[in-house]
Amino acid sequence: MAILWAVILGALIGWIASIVMRTGTSEGIWLDIAAGALGALPLASMLGNGSTFDCVLAGGLGAVLALAVLNLVRGCLRPG
Repeated sequence: MAILWAVILGALIGWIASIVMRTGTSEGIWLDIAAGALGALPLASMLGNGSTFDCVLAGGLGAVLALAVLNLVRGCLRPG
């Protein structure tokens, strides 16, 4: 159950990141949400072996890392 909370938090972090970074298209918003949720899953599985708080904290960290990588890739692919 704790991993589910971590994935939900990751999706929430992705949504907030899309608002903060003003991702204008709906595709960008959904991509941020998916990256946050999918980034939270592996780190929460590996590091969240203790309490629910540990799992959610690891999931949040995984979501932030996944969004950082996604934004780095977006910046490299952007023309100009």
